Amino acid sequence: MNFYAHTAEDENGQRLPKSDWQLLKEHLRHVAALAKDFAFPLQLETEATLAGLLHDLGKYAKRFQARLDDNSIHGINHWAAGARKAAELKASLIDYVVDGHHTGLPAAGDLRQSLLKMADVILARELTGCAEPVTELMGRLVADGLQLPSVPARRQEDTFAAALRTRFLFSCLVDADFLDTERHFDPEAAQQRAVPALHEQRALALLEAALAAKSGDGSVNQLRRQLLGDCLAAAAKPPGLFTLTAPTGSGKTLASLAFALKHIIQHNATFAPDDPLRLRRVIVVIPYTSIIEQTARVYREMFETEFGPDYVLEHHSAVAPRERKEDAGCDAEEERLRRARLASENWASPLVVTTSVQFFESLFAHKPSDCRKLHNLARSVVLFDEVQTLPARLVPSLLSAVRLLTQEPYGATAVFMTATQPAFASAKAALPYGWEPSEISSNPGAMAETLRRTRIELPAPNARLSWPALAAKLTEHPQALCVVNTTAHAREVFRLLPPENRFHLSARLCPAHRQEKLLRIRERLASGEPCRLVSTQLIEAGVDVDFPIAFRALGPLDSIIQTAGRCNREGRSAEPLPVIVFRPEDNATPPGAYRTAAAKTEEFLARHPDAPLHQPDFYAAYFAELYSLVGRDSAEADPVFAASKAFDFPQAAAKCRLVGDDTRSVLVKWPDENKGGGELLAKLRREKHLSPEEWRRVQRFSVNLYMGEFLQALARHYIEEAIEGVWFWNSKYDADLGACHAEGDEFIC
Repeated sequence: MNFYAHTAEDENGQRLPKSDWQLLKEHLRHVAALAKDFAFPLQLETEATLAGLLHDLGKYAKRFQARLDDNSIHGINHWAAGARKAAELKASLIDYVVDGHHTGLPAAGDLRQSLLKMADVILARELTGCAEPVTELMGRLVADGLQLPSVPARRQEDTFAAALRTRFLFSCLVDADFLDTERHFDPEAAQQRAVPALHEQRALALLEAALAAKSGDGSVNQLRRQLLGDCLAAAAKPPGLFTLTAPTGSGKTLASLAFALKHIIQHNATFAPDDPLRLRRVIVVIPYTSIIEQTARVYREMFETEFGPDYVLEHHSAVAPRERKEDAGCDAEEERLRRARLASENWASPLVVTTSVQFFESLFAHKPSDCRKLHNLARSVVLFDEVQTLPARLVPSLLSAVRLLTQEPYGATAVFMTATQPAFASAKAALPYGWEPSEISSNPGAMAETLRRTRIELPAPNARLSWPALAAKLTEHPQALCVVNTTAHAREVFRLLPPENRFHLSARLCPAHRQEKLLRIRERLASGEPCRLVSTQLIEAGVDVDFPIAFRALGPLDSIIQTAGRCNREGRSAEPLPVIVFRPEDNATPPGAYRTAAAKTEEFLARHPDAPLHQPDFYAAYFAELYSLVGRDSAEADPVFAASKAFDFPQAAAKCRLVGDDTRSVLVKWPDENKGGGELLAKLRREKHLSPEEWRRVQRFSVNLYMGEFLQALARHYIEEAIEGVWFWNSKYDADLGACHAEGDEFIC
């Protein structure tokens, strides 16, 4: 008797004869082989092979085979039998992986209950919906010519490390399962998954040529060349944990990529071309989508002509179609988007640019689709930009996971980069795997001193500045940046400025609108035209603008330093230019960690009124005090760490949220009813459906509201439901302020 894993259908959805169905033994053999390949760099190849052979053991049941002919048959669990067999074999962690390959990694208690049910004939039938015991199913597997490998010995490791290893093994299995199933059902998509190799030597040559073309005279360019030299020199060190402490404008984005490529070249020189222990890709992790788009664009300009459009993968929720002239009137862009979507599922591209949220939440995810990419993190160089944005409450779990990645068997290299390096070393007590990074910059203090392009002026004790007085100061300067702590403050200051040449940026503008405004702002700054910008803190991290003066409301120290990075960024003035810190009369700040950091900053600066704010050692002292205030005394106090140690995978995933989940996304009609968000909304209301690419575009035309704001706006009928669960802004969307409200209405959003 033949046993099948999957049916087959023609392009019209009509079922094909069984000769076109996929045999179960072929599926199990293919998945086991593919999972083994994925797991080899992790030294988990035996475990992955066993998981691949057992994951669909329940499909040998007669009722499952009947279901392939009759869609009315329901209630079959085809994974519990394989999990039970793995538990009987005492195969370490494989029972979790097999049990979760459809629904997600289970909690320890839930798996234990499932395995107990599988040990009872009656309960097993209730759980699986099938009559055969595990022994009978195994007999059919063996009769199909399949043989289980010897059970691997249990590893000696603590449970947090074991939980991470379980997720990586899970990744090998579910990615292999997805890919083999796709190869059967959609061979065209499977063929599109071919991506270019890293070509690290040629990529480094292209990068160095681009850097040489940008190089010039002056102290800033000299320091950038020094940082590049430091990165290339440090690349010879063994894989592991690094920091790169360099001020804003020092060129660390491209210098760090040079480190990564040179590091890969140096490391791979000792391995054969097909050795799975070679370093395989570069992953750039950035906190904000605006910086990701900017960085990915620079990378594409350098590499796309040489290596093709699949070389750089930009993976985040707001990624949108990239229009190119040569794509006009053809399906090339649609094809590229499909290939990019396929690559984003498992990060198989040579150069990946993604968000901190995507990276870290995937590390602690438990769902198959979220975990597919994990095995591709091994043997990679991961560049973390703007690491000061990581939430202190999750530092033990996030850093412990990264530290494990830089050790065997994962073999990755991690570089933590920022102008304001957090004092992660002060959290050593909560980091059980140690934290001894190697600094790449040869002299961060000297570089900070040389690249000191601003002078930060602090307010006098208890001095406060009204919004009209602040607006008057801004009006004195043709080009000026002002960064405040809340959207309400940004709107208030903006309204007080002269209407001509004023700009506003906040989260109430959708990402596409912000990008368009930034383009206009950069053009005016470059041409010397008047430009006064009032923004929330979203302007601070990595956004490439260069003002001759900046004003910053008193807030977290790292935010003040980041604002300074938008002033005299290119060093056009030999003398440091002013960054004026002020204390607003309305000193409101966002709640939570931001408010705590702002209060700590004010207290810290009061004790160090003449301290060198541009020096890395000063940041370290500040972060050490901040972490002692909002950090954790032990790793177990971190909810993600504690849940992982307890093998509660769903709970760890739920608690690993870098950004609060108390917001709701709302689609806006920008730029008008017929374009952008308006066009997407019209189609959604008309057809009740969007393509996957259109859903991704929706993110570019949406704003996020905190739940309190969302409910208040809903009560006032500013928000309506387009289809179930999808909301749109049906009130005013201002060309300057974004989603707002009718004049005279006191509602703030």
